[in-house]
Amino acid sequence: MKKYISLGLFASAAFIMSSCSKDPQSPGYEFMPDMYRAVGYEGYGPNKNYEDGTNARTPVDGTIPFQTNRDNIMNVFPYPHPNTPEGYEASALMKNPIPFSEAVLAEGKTIYTNFCVHCHGANGQGDGGAGKKQAILIPPAYNSDQLKDLPEGKIFHSITWGKNAMGAHQYQISKVDRWKLVHYVQSLQKAGS
Repeated sequence: MKKYISLGLFASAAFIMSSCSKDPQSPGYEFMPDMYRAVGYEGYGPNKNYEDGTNARTPVDGTIPFQTNRDNIMNVFPYPHPNTPEGYEASALMKNPIPFSEAVLAEGKTIYTNFCVHCHGANGQGDGGAGKKQAILIPPAYNSDQLKDLPEGKIFHSITWGKNAMGAHQYQISKVDRWKLVHYVQSLQKAGS
């Protein structure tokens, strides 16, 4: 037993002595150099520790970022319907979670003016400037037989994923703003009927 105590005391003394240095700025022997001299990787730089060699990681599927603003909480939830014909049909059951008000309608009009008027026209008649340059870009009027009864979920889905010649807007317009835009598009559907 005395042998083990002596060995322990000797190891402790060796540990203390190896950690000491005559230089007051020296940390002594570094037992975990990775902790002292951690490698700082650039956010989008290379990193040999990952298979793809990049440092930027994508979130795990199904993760939802933390949101403190309850008014925008729906912006962080994933959209449940895929960009398929089945997803488009399933979206018909979705209802607009944003209550209708004149203020919401005004915000929807602003979004429409910024993102939609160049193709759909100021009144949703498909007479925007883009169609004058390329006939293939002329969309049907919102009050046409094809679109006048389109459910709000399908309008939202079309804005999200795009439809025919229309591109997807899910990365340009937040979910909350897309629902406000749906209110405005529905007002244009009714206005021409």
